[in-house]
Amino acid sequence: MIVKANSTDLIQAVKILDEVKTHMHDQGIDQWDQEYPNKDTLKVDIERGEGFVYIEKGEVLAYMALNERYDEEYNDLNWETSVPFIVIHRLYVKPSAQGKGISSQMIRYVEQYALENRYKSIRFDAFSLNNQANAVYIKKGYKFVGTVTFRKGLFNCYEKAVL
Repeated sequence: MIVKANSTDLIQAVKILDEVKTHMHDQGIDQWDQEYPNKDTLKVDIERGEGFVYIEKGEVLAYMALNERYDEEYNDLNWETSVPFIVIHRLYVKPSAQGKGISSQMIRYVEQYALENRYKSIRFDAFSLNNQANAVYIKKGYKFVGTVTFRKGLFNCYEKAVL
């Protein structure tokens, strides 16, 4: 089940985030580090009501944030849809729970959320060297619209219109 995160979910979400960072690092994906994202980032998401968790049998297995905020680098891209749009941030799944369709459920949740809240599209970026994540987004019908450069390197940007 996917629900809005609350303050009691923060400890589990941060623990999983640390596991994900270690797992990505072990795979040679240098996307996230101690600087970003971190406990403070997630705490702010949750305080703003923008954090969401996937819970199974009382355990948090995945996390993401949804809001209308985006980095100024997004302004340099040729997005196909107009406002309003929602942006996915920090979507991750506990390494031991990966490969079970949880990220797909999270994406479907965002698509339904966007539809119900009358957004015209969903936008986000993914680290260009995270081949698994990029493949999932293309498979789910998200269109590659260009790249932006952040502190950690090149990120692919995606968009999907909400119908």
